[in-house]
Amino acid sequence: MSLKITENNSTYYLKGAISKSTVKFFVDYFKSKLSKKQKVVLNIDKTKYIDKLGLNALKNILKKGKQKRKDVFIIGNGCKEIYDDMYQTEAI
Repeated sequence: MSLKITENNSTYYLKGAISKSTVKFFVDYFKSKLSKKQKVVLNIDKTKYIDKLGLNALKNILKKGKQKRKDVFIIGNGCKEIYDDMYQTEAI
């Protein structure tokens, strides 16, 4: 499955999968955006699949944003497990 990214006012709409086959593209794309933008919003409404590598990539983007003092958010009605994992990681 592929990953398509579209942008509107610093909100990036992810459609498809963040998985082994797309994770390098995903990370490279958002590393570039973090160097140019103050705010990055990832909308995962249309993300159909996220594997463990994809989840780690999302965490990495959040971490890099925090390190660079950028505003990075994940929004949308994506996989509940993503939010659960993010909050569980923060609580530990």
